[in-house]
Formats: sequence, C-alpha cells, structure tokens
Amino acid sequence: MTDDQPTIFQAEKPMRKIARSALLYTMLKFAPRFLCLVVGLLAVLRPMDRLYAQNMQSGDYHPQTPVSSSQSASTAPVVTTGAASSVTYNSAILRGTVNAHGLSTTAWFQYQIVNGPSKNTVLTQTIIGTSDTEVSIRIIELLPGATYYYRLVAKNDTGTTYGNELSLTTADVNTSAIATEITRPVGAISINSGAYCTNSLTVTANLSATDNTGVTGYYLSVNATPPSQHTAGWTSITTTTIYEEDVSYTLSNIDGRNTVYAWYKDASGNISDTASNSIVVDTTPPTITIANPTSDQAYTTTNGTISLSGSASDNSNEINSVLWTNSRGRSDKERHAIDWTIPDIDLSKGDNVITVKAIDSVGNTGIATITITFTADNTAPVVKTGPASSITTDLATLSGTINPMGLSATVWFQYGTSSGSYSGTTSIQSIEHGSNTIPISNRISGLQTSATYYYQLVAQNSVGTASGSEMIFKTLPPKGKIYGNVVCLIKGEPVEFAKLRLKGTGARKKSLQITHTDAHGFFACDDLDAETHDISVTKTGFKSFSQAVMLKEGEEKKIEIKLTRTEEDKKPEKDSRNDQQKTN
Repeated sequence: MTDDQPTIFQAEKPMRKIARSALLYTMLKFAPRFLCLVVGLLAVLRPMDRLYAQNMQSGDYHPQTPVSSSQSASTAPVVTTGAASSVTYNSAILRGTVNAHGLSTTAWFQYQIVNGPSKNTVLTQTIIGTSDTEVSIRIIELLPGATYYYRLVAKNDTGTTYGNELSLTTADVNTSAIATEITRPVGAISINSGAYCTNSLTVTANLSATDNTGVTGYYLSVNATPPSQHTAGWTSITTTTIYEEDVSYTLSNIDGRNTVYAWYKDASGNISDTASNSIVVDTTPPTITIANPTSDQAYTTTNGTISLSGSASDNSNEINSVLWTNSRGRSDKERHAIDWTIPDIDLSKGDNVITVKAIDSVGNTGIATITITFTADNTAPVVKTGPASSITTDLATLSGTINPMGLSATVWFQYGTSSGSYSGTTSIQSIEHGSNTIPISNRISGLQTSATYYYQLVAQNSVGTASGSEMIFKTLPPKGKIYGNVVCLIKGEPVEFAKLRLKGTGARKKSLQITHTDAHGFFACDDLDAETHDISVTKTGFKSFSQAVMLKEGEEKKIEIKLTRTEEDKKPEKDSRNDQQKTN
C-alpha cells in the first residue's frame, strides 16, 4: 500500500501520512483555507479511526487495541492477510493464514470501503493447531468499480491479533468482461470410464470441463475440502474452453469405496463446484478350498480318475470362474462356481499336482493345490466312453479314451439297439503299455435308420477288464427321392437339358440342389429330407415353371413337369391382330 493511500484500520492515527515540511508550507501559504480544511477533517477523522468493530451495525464503533504486553508470544495467534482472488464487480474471495499456536482460535475478516460502513464477515472460522492454516471466504454485495480495504483478524484466550491491511478493487460495471469473469468452470470426473470396481490402486481419471474464458488447470484429491487457487497441487493445462483428458491417478492404499474429487479453475481465478466419482477397490483374492476327496494337501489313490470339489467365496465381487490344471498336462474351466466340482480328472502314474484357481470379476485370483499320488501297479485299464459324431442314416463314429495303467491292453466298442445288450462290436485295437490317456475312435456301419443305439468302450489288460459308461446316439431318418420327366406341354415331347433347381422350404432349409434333364427329359434328385421341396425349371424358349412337392420320410416320388414354349404364347396375340386387320 503506497504512502498516499489511507490507513483506515490503525486506531488513533490520521488517514493520510503527510510530510512535515509539506504540511508547514501548506499551512503558511493557505492558512485561512487550511484552517477550514482542518476543522472539516477533524469532524471526519474522529469516527473513522475506529471503523472496524466486532458488531456489523454502523455507528457502534470500538477502537482496536493491540496485543497487550502481558500476552505470551508463544500462544498469541499469528495472522497474515493474503491477496484477494476471484474479484468481480460485486464479489471477491478474501484469504489469509492463521497459526493458532495450539489454542482454539476464531478467525474472521474485516473490510470496508473508504467513508463506507464497517463490516465483519458473518461466518467465523475456528483454527486449531500449531501450523499455518489457510482461511478464506467469499464476500458479496460489493460496489462495482470501488476500492475496498480488508484484513484478517484472529482471537484466542490470550487476545486478538490483526493482519496487515490490504486492498482490492472491484470491476467496473461498464467492463465487458464482467459476465465471463464471474462465471465458474463447469466440470465432471469419472474413474475408469465409470467402472464399478478395480483391483488396482492406479486408475484413470476421465476429466472434462468447460468455461467461457478457458479452463487453465485442475485439482484432484481424495479430500472433499475445496482448494483455493493458490493451494499447492493444481495441475496447469493449456487454456481451452472445452477440456477433456484421461490422467493417471493413485488412490488411497485401502480396499473399499474410494472417492476422487475434482475442481477446475479459469484464468480469472474462478473455481468450479466440486465434482466427484467413486470406485470400489478390491485387491483381496477370493478364498478357495478343496474339500473332497480330502482337505489335506496330499492324497493317494489306485484309481485312474478322481473328482475334486470345494467352495470359493469373495467379499466384494462374484466368482467369475474356477480353473484347474494338472501338472501332468490337462486343464479345464468351470464358470461362476461358488460350490465347484471337477469330475473325472485323469491321473498319470505318480504324483499329480492339481492347482485350482478362483478368479473374481476384477481379476483377483485365489489358489488351492493338492498332490494326488496315483499308484498304477496291478490296476485294470481306466476307460471313458466319449460322444458319437458324424452320424448318418447308417453310419456313426464312436469315441473314448483309455489309460492302460502301465500295462499292454486291448480296447474295443460294443453297441446295440437295447440298453445293456450289445449285438455288435468293433475291431479290437492293441495299446502298448504306458500311463498316459490315449484317445480311441472307430467308425461303425450297417446301422438301422431312425434307430437309437447304446454303446460303451471296453478295455482289458493282464489285471482285468474295465468298461466305460454307456452312451447313446440316434441315426438319421431315411432319405427320399424326387424324379420324373420334363416334357413340352403341346406336343408332349421330352425337353432335354432343362435346368432344375430344388431347395427345401421347411424350417431345416437344405442347401440348393441343381440338376439337368438328360436327352430323354429325365431327372432325379436324391438324398432328400422329409419336407416340402420347391422345384423350379428353366429352359431357353420355354416359360419358367415352379412346383412344390411334399416328400415323406424315405419316400420316392415321381412327377411330370410340362413346359410351355414362349413362341406359342406369342402366336395367338399375332393372330388376333391379323383378325382385327381383316375386320377393318
């Protein structure tokens, strides 16, 4: 503040500091006028040296008193008045710091315009601690284009301390930038594009904000307390009216719901309202246990297969999948299993380390392991019947697996149309000794159409014979046939090399079949399902023809198709014109 500015808060002192020499010169030269001026100034100065009081009502003034000499320097509050910000034509944010020195301290601002009423900020703030604490408040209803003087005041049990007097000048109402200077940025934030949960403390903050004059920075925090424009931690950006950016942010090191708060500021110091978004942090893996065949970490068996079961749970998220692997080379997966079961795990001779993993919806993994020791000596083969495939009206491929349990073995399929009674067997295959699971398959023929067959895989070694579980398949129904002749409608002569297109029209539409008539007009379409078939016939010089033919299961149907020549259709039209000419 310069020497020619008023010092309005210091009691018992004049408003203007004037050099003594200048004062004597003025009094001698302008004595008469000066006496009048002094009288007027005294009338004004007496109330103005006590403008700031603890009561907001004008006219009730109490002189400010400095900190008493008996006051302890270690406990008196230390007050620093800071620069004002976000100054508009009718409002401003006042700032400062207070060190309470360990005592509960109340802080507020005093402000006034010269020759205007004295005011205190209504909302006081309580400060506790031994470090500098920032104090700020927005004041409103100011006059445009006016200079205000203000200071920060703090009071505790030892007395009252006043900060230095500073000034601010509000914008003039004629300033065209007023409308934009008082407009705060509008901002938003989302985390990981709105995801509900994450297993990482490092997330992506999706930031966005708009402002008429341009966004100049953002401030992120896990604390909901709004920052001032001078608070450390603001990140500056290139000024832009529309701001969008994805930035990396590290959350607090805790599981559970984490909230991130965001603020944006513009070049005028306006700060946006608080924007926030939350995400659940889950870094805890699921709990998974193996209960059967044992909860111990080791188990011995003489069977070539084993089933495991247990449970999985997670405190925050659902179990997405349970996966298992066998150290001897096999693996599988079961989804969304809380009470999980893994049936028929093939074992190899010796130790089989089976690892079961439970994975939750954000990727945390819980692990349980068990060592299954398989003793394969003097053990019959282990066989498993597999599904049938490539089934036709009279053919099918049977499949399965065998573990010869370290001994040479033979294996075959047996099948029949009655459960438990097998009239047919496949050729016998020889398996060399070993302890690995081997796939087996065999193609059988001569089957009945539309028949249900029962089958199983059988294996034998020097210890004994083992059979897989019984499974079933059904052969396809017999195929039908459409055949016949294509002839000329008028003369009845065969139409050779006519093109026939045939396709099914039912729910099971088959692929298109195309054939041609021979030199005698004969055609045949084989291997057809029981349904309605659409037949279309085309031949140059003839009208196109189409016909729907219903075919029963295994039926062979003969039809005759008659085509009309195109020139014969034109002939009656020509004769009609000749008759008309003759009439004329």
